[in-house]
Amino acid sequence: MSATSLYVDRGTWIHRLDARSTLAFVLAIFVSGYIFDDPRFAAVPLVVAFVSLIAVGGWPNFKRLSPIVAALFVVGLVVWPLFTGPGGPTVIDLGPLVLSERELLFALGRSERIAVFIVGGLLFVTTTSNEEIVSGMRQLGIPFAFCFAVGTALRLFPTFIDAAGTVKQAQEARGLDLSDGNLIERLRSFVPLLVPVFMTAFRNVNTQSMALEARGFDTRRDRTFYGASSMGGIDWAVTVASLVVIVGVVGLRLAGYGTL
Repeated sequence: MSATSLYVDRGTWIHRLDARSTLAFVLAIFVSGYIFDDPRFAAVPLVVAFVSLIAVGGWPNFKRLSPIVAALFVVGLVVWPLFTGPGGPTVIDLGPLVLSERELLFALGRSERIAVFIVGGLLFVTTTSNEEIVSGMRQLGIPFAFCFAVGTALRLFPTFIDAAGTVKQAQEARGLDLSDGNLIERLRSFVPLLVPVFMTAFRNVNTQSMALEARGFDTRRDRTFYGASSMGGIDWAVTVASLVVIVGVVGLRLAGYGTL
């Protein structure tokens, strides 16, 4: 992974796909993860996305974001039981903390859903360069201003992570201990990192916007793309298979599968 992109240059079959068919493949993973409440069903697209990500060389990207994935997963397990009613036998009974089977499965399913979106998104940006993403979205007829915003956000994301690592090291040098205490205390110790990290991100965005204005950048002009690809046979096969998966999971949900 470079400092400006999450893209990993490999020769896998997913890397060779057109950006539009890769987007269809990832969209099928997103829909499959989103549509089911039962964590046993939602686990299938999560496993597919994770195995695919590792197979295409995306482990460094996942390892880098694993603290965020783990934090969101744990927070989801804590928060989501508040949004559903109890049902089934009691699974956890720790004094004031009582969780029924339905509450626990609901929270686990929602946390898996968030993980599917993160891992699936990582799979997309790991196998598709920023230029291919912008070109593919433009070929789908999406306005260039939106395509440019997506490409810029993806380009700034690694910089944002690097800035977070730099701020973390600077705060630890000043005595901040991020490894002491229980889980809640450790999460709370990350709060002092938020202000300098976001200030750094805002400064980078402001610098880039001024540079674009100085060069007379205009998103309303028609654009051409160097090396714009066309859909081949494998691309159409993946796209059709993805659409079949989307229709299939929607049909399963309407038939009552994957609900709690």
